[in-house]
Amino acid sequence: MGNPIVISEEECFRAFLRTEPKPYQRNIIKELIVELAKGKDVVLQLPTGTGKTFVYLPVAITAAANDYRVAILTATNLIIDQIVGKYLPYFRTDPEVYAAKGIEHYSCHITNNKAEYTTCTREQRSLCETENPECAVIYTNKQLEEHQLILTNFHKFLSVPTSRGFDFVVIDDSHGFENALSDKFQTNISYYQIEKLYREHESKEDTISDFAGNFLDSFDDAFRTVPPKEFKKRVPEDIIKEIAQMEGYDEVLGQLSTLDELEKGVFYNLLYFVKCCKNTSLNTFYIQKDYYFPDKPQEANLIARSSEVFQKHIIKSLFGNSLVLFVSATPGDVYTHAKYCTHKKYSEDDIVILPYSYPPVVENWFKNLEIYETQDFPEDPIENGIEIAATIIKKTKGKVLLLFKSYRDQRRAESFLRKLVPRKIVFIDESYQNELVQELVEKADIIMATASSRLWEGIDISDLKMEIIFSLPFIRPPVYLDSTKSFPFVRRKMLIRLQQGIGRLIRKENDKGVCVILDNRLKKYKNSKNFSDFFRERIFPVSVNELIEKIENSFGSRE
Repeated sequence: MGNPIVISEEECFRAFLRTEPKPYQRNIIKELIVELAKGKDVVLQLPTGTGKTFVYLPVAITAAANDYRVAILTATNLIIDQIVGKYLPYFRTDPEVYAAKGIEHYSCHITNNKAEYTTCTREQRSLCETENPECAVIYTNKQLEEHQLILTNFHKFLSVPTSRGFDFVVIDDSHGFENALSDKFQTNISYYQIEKLYREHESKEDTISDFAGNFLDSFDDAFRTVPPKEFKKRVPEDIIKEIAQMEGYDEVLGQLSTLDELEKGVFYNLLYFVKCCKNTSLNTFYIQKDYYFPDKPQEANLIARSSEVFQKHIIKSLFGNSLVLFVSATPGDVYTHAKYCTHKKYSEDDIVILPYSYPPVVENWFKNLEIYETQDFPEDPIENGIEIAATIIKKTKGKVLLLFKSYRDQRRAESFLRKLVPRKIVFIDESYQNELVQELVEKADIIMATASSRLWEGIDISDLKMEIIFSLPFIRPPVYLDSTKSFPFVRRKMLIRLQQGIGRLIRKENDKGVCVILDNRLKKYKNSKNFSDFFRERIFPVSVNELIEKIENSFGSRE
């Protein structure tokens, strides 16, 4: 239980300026006000497109107007811009909302360019507080400490703890906040990404190729330490020391500005990992093989993870005694979800799910969604599956999303698909930042992604009509969990990501979409409490032979 937040319905509804809430939104707002006054954390669970923003914004604005300090957290800067430009004009805001983004969105007085994490260090900001008092990064961090109503992204919130704290925290797309916590306190380096960077610079024989090549040598050494039947292991201290002492760190750091955005992102992560190796007391290091390709170092990851004690200290200091509103279409089991986000200990009396009951418009939200679950697809569906996918794509107008279990499958499928379908294909991997992913999917006809890509973090795919899921979106088990806890964790994550993917097909009340799941394991998991009734009732088991006919009927009935 947190400190109660007491606001009036009348004042909350007066915050609406250019519109009126829909009847069911009005009812949910009333329910939310009642629960906040009891000091309860709340999970607002509604499908995407039903107007969750018009429920939490007036409540957050009214709370700030009544001297409660409020933070609204979003997955990406794109959503910040959307809230500022699209939604806030519909409300009276006093105090004004202060939107705080990452440092890369502000100019640097030193470099006369946009600020970057490589130069805008904590030490440098300490110097700038006296030498460059107009620094936008310092000003933004100060506002996070002082302003009454903050709008910021997950990473910024986690990066700038404040001594003052917040009374009310709204986490929009809160399922993604769990991923942000992993990103913040854990650095992953994929072998194939560094190898790709090395190959692209090998002919230049530059410092970047030397640095990447030396890192790959250490990566190989770490990979060989994992026994054949195991999938993870602590990296030996001598290898971490070897990485920490790699030559060329400062030279490569000075060359980052010469790289394109994709290469820069990969190399920044590499340099940050090396920096973690220099601070061994603050991190634990792991090597993790891929479940499907355990013998391939190209599919492996090196991981630097902050200590559990440090993580809990940061998270608890950020949330303090604040009340939290978790806003998500797919939170899964709400108690588990809330615990992962805030590290609070919840009982059934401490957290409430809203709305109390779903209105008809929400109950019928997915009436035009069809999910075809194949019962007899081959265990390795890539080659045969791509032929079926190509046939489906040719019969589909609008964008198509293809989801794979691994980058190896994704790359293999891409080589087949480009020969079969003359449409624009976009290949998304985990190194792409959210803004770039959003830009790419807007221009794409066919989108290829894996479970570990950033496609699931607040990215909106307009005009998406079809999804073909080649494998359920399982992620690698966390290295810090023992085997008895890892599968329940990844199963829950898989179901949340699966529903996030499927839910992108229906963004408005009358949208129509088809999802094909070629993986026949869904029947084992779809009765889980982490899987929504909304989707469960739209699943239709089919055989592969009748799949094309079913899809033709689906699209034919909509013309």
